Amino acid sequence: MKIARAIARLNIGGPAIQAVLLTRELADAGHTTSLLVGNVPESEGSMEYLADEMRVNVVRIPWLSREVSPFNDIRAFWLIYRWLKHERPDILHTHTAKAGAVGRLAAFASGTPCVHTYHGNIFEGYFSRRKSAVYLLIERLLARGTARIIAISAKQRQDLSGRFKIAELERISTVRLGFDLSQFLELGRARVLEKSVDNRLVVTWAGRLTGVKEPLMYPKIAALCAGTNPAATFLMVGDGELRPEVEAETCRLSLEERLQLIGWQRDMRSIYRQTDVLILTSKNEGTPVAAIEAMAAGCAVILPDVGGVADLMSGQPDEHPGYQVFDNGVLVTRRTPEVFADALRWLSNEPQRRARMGQAASYFAEQNFSKERLVEEIEKVYVSVLDHRNGRLTDN
Repeated sequence: MKIARAIARLNIGGPAIQAVLLTRELADAGHTTSLLVGNVPESEGSMEYLADEMRVNVVRIPWLSREVSPFNDIRAFWLIYRWLKHERPDILHTHTAKAGAVGRLAAFASGTPCVHTYHGNIFEGYFSRRKSAVYLLIERLLARGTARIIAISAKQRQDLSGRFKIAELERISTVRLGFDLSQFLELGRARVLEKSVDNRLVVTWAGRLTGVKEPLMYPKIAALCAGTNPAATFLMVGDGELRPEVEAETCRLSLEERLQLIGWQRDMRSIYRQTDVLILTSKNEGTPVAAIEAMAAGCAVILPDVGGVADLMSGQPDEHPGYQVFDNGVLVTRRTPEVFADALRWLSNEPQRRARMGQAASYFAEQNFSKERLVEEIEKVYVSVLDHRNGRLTDN
């Protein structure tokens, strides 16, 4: 197959990793692949180095960006349309909202079958209610011409069809994320052999310092727990437009000696090696990559019950006020600083349970998020789309 993939920007995060990984792995599997990308804004961390390391064929679409700009969006549409007409790929697979809109319109115009992956959604936590309603209407219209929609979790698939009415359930496939987790799994195995005897606890938050990730909640959680666990250290990995506010909140709560903002880190392996507990505080998520990597590395995780995050939990939960304790992590069902702090205090007082949780998390990540499974399932989606287009009906 000849496969084109489009993403608005290769900023730090799951969509960029998936777009680059799939382009490389499908090329290694014998397909002809290209990755159409826009530019990463200066305010965001870049993962373009990953495309270079994986020797991915990158096609630059200079005017493809996250911001809404009718003039630039039209120019990006025209460039993608011309490229599709010239290269004639069998499928265009789009990732992220802007590339999904501009890319699919170009695909419709050029007669190219298109597939779109929702890594999350922009219908909650990003914009005003009115603007969200407009974007939801646009997504419903785009879905009508999309050959196949991909959700990255079962919960997200149900939401896209049931809550948001994007498309009928049978037109949406669930394909979980996949990664090369080998370096993190090594950490997980090494953690099992370690016999730590100190009371040190390193708690990490990782992500973009932007509204939907709710980073300002983390200093509040740290402040609530700092007094009860004087040996705890708190890290924040990432950057973004809310960094000044996070720094101000850290100072206001007198956490300068306890909470470190360390910016973007290319070597996340070294971060997870020292992390005991990962906390995410997001208002909205698809399937957070940081959580999967930390789980693979054997870290305990405390995650909010938003988007598809609940699908990362395994086993039968123990109920606590505002949160649930699963075999491989803690799911916060009432997303407040107080509940996160309660869950963290509970974990800090249960070192053996925390260790078992990390072991279960590493096993869960290995079994469910391998790159081999991802490539196999994506190939099946493509074959199904092309068979349907050629009149050979298949189930997928």
